[in-house]
Amino acid sequence: MDVLLINPPMCVYEPPRFPSFGISYIAQELRRQRHRVELIDADSYRYSRETVLECIGKATADVVAIGGLITVFPYMDWLVPQVRRLQPGKPIILGSGLASALRDKCFMYFDVDFLVIGEGEQTIIDLLSQIAGARQFDTVKGIAYRSADGVKITDPRPLMASLDQVPRIDDSFFPMDQLLENSGGVLQIHAQRGCPFHCTFCFNCYRVSSRAVRYRPVQNVLDEIEFYKLKYKVRLFAIAGECIMLNRKWLKEFADEIHRRKLNIAYRVTSRVDTMDAERLGWLRDSGCIVLSIGVESGSQKILDLMQKKTTVDEARRAIALAKQYIPSLEVNMMLGYVGETEQTVRESVEFFKEIGVQPCIFFAQPFPGTELYKMALERGRIKGEERQYMMGLDRASILDMPSFNLTDMDDETASGVLSAAVRDIETYYARQAFRRMTPAVVARRFRESVATVGLKCTMAEGWRLLRHALRHGSDPIR
Repeated sequence: MDVLLINPPMCVYEPPRFPSFGISYIAQELRRQRHRVELIDADSYRYSRETVLECIGKATADVVAIGGLITVFPYMDWLVPQVRRLQPGKPIILGSGLASALRDKCFMYFDVDFLVIGEGEQTIIDLLSQIAGARQFDTVKGIAYRSADGVKITDPRPLMASLDQVPRIDDSFFPMDQLLENSGGVLQIHAQRGCPFHCTFCFNCYRVSSRAVRYRPVQNVLDEIEFYKLKYKVRLFAIAGECIMLNRKWLKEFADEIHRRKLNIAYRVTSRVDTMDAERLGWLRDSGCIVLSIGVESGSQKILDLMQKKTTVDEARRAIALAKQYIPSLEVNMMLGYVGETEQTVRESVEFFKEIGVQPCIFFAQPFPGTELYKMALERGRIKGEERQYMMGLDRASILDMPSFNLTDMDDETASGVLSAAVRDIETYYARQAFRRMTPAVVARRFRESVATVGLKCTMAEGWRLLRHALRHGSDPIR
């Protein structure tokens, strides 16, 4: 069959940085099964809507398949009617995170024919076989479809037993040089699927079927790393997965194989505070790990419990202190504005993240459909207006920005003030720490660079006074 794959833009407020694993794996499996594939990657290439329409109109397609995370909802609202107009009568399949998160409501919002729920590589092959043949869709596990009796959701498809056959992504689909430039030389390498935990702010489409965690074989992951190391200028390999440090045996084999191959690479892995010990951190340090991402989220035990993190503040404190001894750069995540947040919990969290001595990456709680947090926000009436109206803004929803809604236990005015003050407090504290570690020559050079950028003229003495005032009061000395 001729299959047209469309990859919508995921986040319109920032440039694309990484190839899409999902669309690449689907395309590669389709071709392996002798289907003809055309891909419109509107996310990586950021095609204009006019260009997308032109490509859809020219495509020779028997079936159109579209995938993306929940943030593509607004784009889908425009795209699906256009596909119907330009490819009349062709079945439309919707997959990936959007289909899994909204499997009970997708047919209400979009004029599509089928949903692929959960892991998609095998499901789409079985579905295409039925579309071209007997059309006994109830035999295909892991889909939803329209029938004469209404919408039907079939039995969940079991996860693939292993990831041994997951291929290296086909980089010919993507503008790799542009993506690497956008990411600052960082390239993601897919290594793990699934998560055994159930944090209330997170949606993992693999958990639709199971909480099982699977890893790609170490040899496959490092073969892919070696391939891209030779082909592109990669500064850092981001080993992608919910929590890479979870599997001790895989991690040890990964580190040992890097040594055996004498690979000189720098890489990043993900972790939780309850997956770190001196042995694992030593393996990482000695094999090239220079960045460790740690999902801490909060310094308040009340909030951690509401998040169902299954960790404690003391565990986080000990883990970060240990990790600092081994890994040069820690990405410690801090989430503000969660359901149940009060002035007290924010204060506890701010003090904790100042105490640990690592400036956190600050995020704000964002209830995405499919998560428990989203259900909690709906039940508490924190999402105003119609559900569809809320989802139409998801393409511009950023966890880095103060949300337009209030999930906390504080009134709107208090919440806005408390959360803004918390961010200023953290940023000012770490700006002062950085200033104290600088030599006068470094401070002077950085100030001159800043002044030159905006074309200001002042004496060095005036510059010092501006800089000291900024670090003391949290204001920006350069306006």
